[in-house]
Amino acid sequence: MTSHRPIVSWCLSGLMSLLFPLIVFIFGLALGSFFNVCIYRIPRNESLIFPPSHCPSCKKRIKAYDNIPILSYILLLGKCRFCKKPISIRYPIVELLTGLLFAAAAFKFGFTITLLRAVIFISFLIIVSFIDLEHQIAPFRLTIPGLLLGLVTSLFLPWFTLSSFIGMIAGGLFVFLAWLLWRYILARIFRYTFGVKQQEGIGWGDLPLTAMMGAFLGWQYLLVALFAAIFLGAVIGLLIRVIKKGKPGEPIPFGPFLAIGSLIGLFFGQQIINLYWSLFLP
Repeated sequence: MTSHRPIVSWCLSGLMSLLFPLIVFIFGLALGSFFNVCIYRIPRNESLIFPPSHCPSCKKRIKAYDNIPILSYILLLGKCRFCKKPISIRYPIVELLTGLLFAAAAFKFGFTITLLRAVIFISFLIIVSFIDLEHQIAPFRLTIPGLLLGLVTSLFLPWFTLSSFIGMIAGGLFVFLAWLLWRYILARIFRYTFGVKQQEGIGWGDLPLTAMMGAFLGWQYLLVALFAAIFLGAVIGLLIRVIKKGKPGEPIPFGPFLAIGSLIGLFFGQQIINLYWSLFLP
């Protein structure tokens, strides 16, 4: 008689492989709600704890049943229950994005220390990116703790620790060299060619951000992340300037591009490296 145990075992394994990312997804939704608080309050130097969640317009406290990720936004039609002022679409976007990225990390890394590091890294990337989009800053109070966490958690992966340390140095060095390139070469080209007054081409907040990227990704995946960020930044930045008819030298936040590049390095770094070697060293 044929045993059904392998089939049952396979079904249970498949169920667990789906259930775990789903749990992580729900956890990401809830955490994304807190990230929205960070995104709003950190640039304004406000406490993350007091006062409790409230409407930015009428200042009334948001009830627990109005603070359910995504669902509350839909039920309230994107408006405050009390003053009826619109609620920024950023709130459900951050919640959904956090949940999806957490679930993707769970699928890729499973229940491992690498998943924990990925979730921590993704969390910092989301908060910093949305702050940079609105305020064009990458706060040190986020990037420096993120950098330290990247280094400390790498100690749990002894084979990765050296790569993490080299990545941190390489990330910081990248921003410093980019600043020198802009300050003494590119800015002068813009000034003499387009008549644009010299501006800083890269913010110093990006230095600990790229160092944090290196600490979490290691130096090899950092190279993938930086290449992707530069490529996307150049293409999308050019499109924005054409569509909006922006002036040459007008600042565009680079943090979101670094975050997207980091995600590409995190999820597809090894595949991209393998593809590169297969093309140039067949």
